[in-house]
Amino acid sequence: VSVTIIDPVEDPGRARELGAARHGELQLRLGARREVIANPTSQRIDRALNRLALQGERWIVTLKGHGESPIDDTPVGIGRFVAHAEGLGYRFVAVDPRLVDGLPENTRILLIAGPRREYGAHTIALIRRFLADGGALLWLGGHPLPEFLATTAGIELLPGTVVDAAAAVHGLENPDNAIISEYPRELFAQTPEKHSVIKQAAAMNHRDNDAWQLKARLHSSPRSWNETAALRGSLARDPELGEQAGPLTVGVALQKTGSTTDQRMVILASSQFIGNDQIGQAGNRALAVGLLHWLSDNDQLSSVPIAPDLDIHWQPRLAAVLGAGLMGVLPALFIGIGLWTRSRRRRA
Repeated sequence: VSVTIIDPVEDPGRARELGAARHGELQLRLGARREVIANPTSQRIDRALNRLALQGERWIVTLKGHGESPIDDTPVGIGRFVAHAEGLGYRFVAVDPRLVDGLPENTRILLIAGPRREYGAHTIALIRRFLADGGALLWLGGHPLPEFLATTAGIELLPGTVVDAAAAVHGLENPDNAIISEYPRELFAQTPEKHSVIKQAAAMNHRDNDAWQLKARLHSSPRSWNETAALRGSLARDPELGEQAGPLTVGVALQKTGSTTDQRMVILASSQFIGNDQIGQAGNRALAVGLLHWLSDNDQLSSVPIAPDLDIHWQPRLAAVLGAGLMGVLPALFIGIGLWTRSRRRRA
């Protein structure tokens, strides 16, 4: 690491060569890549370093046209998560698979967020071809799971919705919130410090197969089960209805090692945890970013956000009052207390 300080007044030619536009500008360079920070703060520097450290392609394709979560600001959209991930260096584009013959060649991750309608044969073939070519898949959604994906990954979804009594401990009134409090270190360089809330998740069983190797699981708490009845009134687990006691698997990370590339896949049986109304809850954002890092082979990067800068900006009048108090009132008060204490001691 080398640091160079350039004064644009003394060396204007060098400043013009670097494209410097203002005093105090910070430029970070790694090979041919450059990040420019106009007003450096620790958070902005951290984001810029993350963007420089990302390896390989950064493009993430999301599918649309079948009821998937849109990239917008609606409660069911994923605009807030996309904006945060793009700030870290990823790039998103939405594609209707019915209108294309294949995904862009520079696609790193295919994100499928909660499709509400089944995919046709053309879309299924497109997804399978992308996986066969070494692509990474992030599937977010429960029932129904496409048959080809269930067969390929060895996944069987359990009936019902995961309810978790641990949700009440975290102040959540609705029981249909699976709580993830333990994170597999195989997926994260630094595990999230907070729990994650996976709303309306489906539980799953994973069967070992020769094609894909199980790398890690995401579990609900031991106080959870897959409730098959309506989620109202008093709920209790009924083993006779196939309701299994937790911890239940709500997500799996799979890897298929080939001759030239490591194919990776994450299936998480809920799409709502990255929605605009859920992504800011507890450790949901750190979990989602960590999954992107792992899928893009950038799992050495931390997904835990740094604490925001605590810059204090005083109003001129308030700053003047505080300055007068610190420089005049407090010294006078200390002197007065000292003189009063001295007079009391002399009288004693």
